[in-house]
Amino acid sequence: MSKWAEYTFRWDDAPLDISPLFADEVPAGKYGFIKNNNGQFEFENGKTARFWGVLINSAACFPEHHEADKVARRLAKFGINMVRLHQFDAEWATPNIFHFTKGTLLDCTRKLDPVSLDRFDYLISALEKEGIYIFMDLLVYRTFKEGDGLENVYDLAPNGAKPYSIFDDDLRALQKEYASQLLTHVNPYTGKALVDDPGMAMVALTNENDMFNQPFPVVAEPYRTRLLNKFRAWAEKNMPGLEIPEDYSFDFRKKEPDETILRFYHDIQKSYYDEMSAYLRSIGVKIPISGNTWSRGLTLPSALRDMDFTCSNVYWDLWGDEGHNKDLCAERKEVFGMVPSKIRLEGKPLVISEWDMVWPNEWRAESPLFVASMAAFQEWSGTTLHTYRYRSVPADCMGGTILGGIAYRRNFETFMDPAKFGLFYAASLMYRRGDVAPAKETQVIALTEKDIYNPVHGMANHNLPNIEAMVNCEKHKTELRLPGSDIPANAIGPDEMGPAELDQDHVLSDTGELFRSWKDGYGWIDTARTKSVYGRFKPGQTVSLKDMDITFDGGFATVTLTSLTGEDLNSARLILITAVGRADNSGTVYNPKHTERIDIGHGPVIFEVINADIKLKNSANAAKLWSIDPDGAYTGIVPSTVEDGIRKIRIGDTYPSIYYLLSI
Repeated sequence: MSKWAEYTFRWDDAPLDISPLFADEVPAGKYGFIKNNNGQFEFENGKTARFWGVLINSAACFPEHHEADKVARRLAKFGINMVRLHQFDAEWATPNIFHFTKGTLLDCTRKLDPVSLDRFDYLISALEKEGIYIFMDLLVYRTFKEGDGLENVYDLAPNGAKPYSIFDDDLRALQKEYASQLLTHVNPYTGKALVDDPGMAMVALTNENDMFNQPFPVVAEPYRTRLLNKFRAWAEKNMPGLEIPEDYSFDFRKKEPDETILRFYHDIQKSYYDEMSAYLRSIGVKIPISGNTWSRGLTLPSALRDMDFTCSNVYWDLWGDEGHNKDLCAERKEVFGMVPSKIRLEGKPLVISEWDMVWPNEWRAESPLFVASMAAFQEWSGTTLHTYRYRSVPADCMGGTILGGIAYRRNFETFMDPAKFGLFYAASLMYRRGDVAPAKETQVIALTEKDIYNPVHGMANHNLPNIEAMVNCEKHKTELRLPGSDIPANAIGPDEMGPAELDQDHVLSDTGELFRSWKDGYGWIDTARTKSVYGRFKPGQTVSLKDMDITFDGGFATVTLTSLTGEDLNSARLILITAVGRADNSGTVYNPKHTERIDIGHGPVIFEVINADIKLKNSANAAKLWSIDPDGAYTGIVPSTVEDGIRKIRIGDTYPSIYYLLSI
């Protein structure tokens, strides 16, 4: 019989504070602007830049000043050093960057609301003060209006006018105007415009918006005719002799166009990136620029080839609909959803612009450990979880703690989730500190012209043709190389398995530090300063790592030991033990498959207590193991003993928590 206990985070504080471990990086921008050095971001002083972050979405981008200070301080305490500001242009959000309140019909999105801008500016200054860098995208959900000077505006697709905003000259002009307004105005709280602010780390031109992956509703005039005219001009230059009748009626909504149209889409897409990037540079933008946040298909990476970095939105079991609630550890074929190395281009940094394993998935506690370890192993330059919050402080956050009401309100909000956000101490240290070593070898996936312009692989395709081969990403560093690049002898094509062919039921990294068995449904991370075991375990099952054994009572669990002093765990004077598996609202009711919520439940948030025995090589006698509550208070001493240089710990029976602090 499993035991559940309460663990409700405060919205304005954290149980522990690991920000002093990164004090030398405060404030953001201290070491100058971010730049690319052969596939890795680094600061101007030559120090490698790694970003562990979250998204702040829509209305949450406009908190009151005192709330912004508290949120920034809380994020820093959890080890976060990047925030991607997202969806702040959304019509459905209140506030948004164009209007602070609703109730008055605004027919224009060509002016920034002064109240919204003030709060946005202050949030940026509060984050930077805590050492948290800014990443933002310029076009997400903007809904263009009649007053913007566009024709047939209501026939445009909502939410960024996708994909009209990629090819139409008028829409490109409006994006430039907006970028100038946002990036060149002086923030009164920092004294700098964003173009001159080294705390602004990177920018993406648009989010999930391209010519290849949209449900292509290009039927509205005059936009359809404009695109057709662009096609005629392109064909005359690039396909001489191609006859296009005057009454040509190509359906731009067709899912899989022929190779000629796909090449046209590619060049239109690349022209958008080139034109917008050149404009940003002309107004003084100094930071790295990316074009998009997809990692879909094989045509898009080619269009991105001249961008400063690539980024990708990746999800596991996105919606939790009927038939889902999938366990990340137990899958081989579909793990690609969390491993986007298929868009990492040679010599360019890769940032995971969004990742998530969304509530109500029961097994989501695996995801922070998997993402952080893979990010370090693959040498990705940053990851940001979607999302921290959608709103400012809610009405039921009284005195800092959610009292009653509903704790989980939205699938994506994680600021209160022990199963994901609760693992951020361990995950941020593992990644930012470089506890996990980078891969020893690189597996190159080489694309040919035929691959890039294959209509099946180029359009609306989430992945490389060979899904199973993505297990290579857990074995070696993986990158994509385009025609014209140097191709090593061991390169594989997108349809080939490569080394993954040998992995039938598990995969071990070439460093020996990362392991995952989809056959047995668990994984581990084994480094000197971080050791972690996660997945589903049989009663009495023991997992042995170097200098540590963990024996589980059974069930789903993640147990992570993290050195908080920089020394190896064998000699660390302060060790954080994080033990968390399932978490939920009180009283939540699901269908038998746990794929549909029948009753969303209520507060407080509860977690399933992890019972396990830990044996760690650490012989210090003068040590106490404290249980830590959500306010950061010691709730009691958990018994532990030392025998023959091995510390023996039993968690879950006495003062159960998700955090235990071994203090020597």
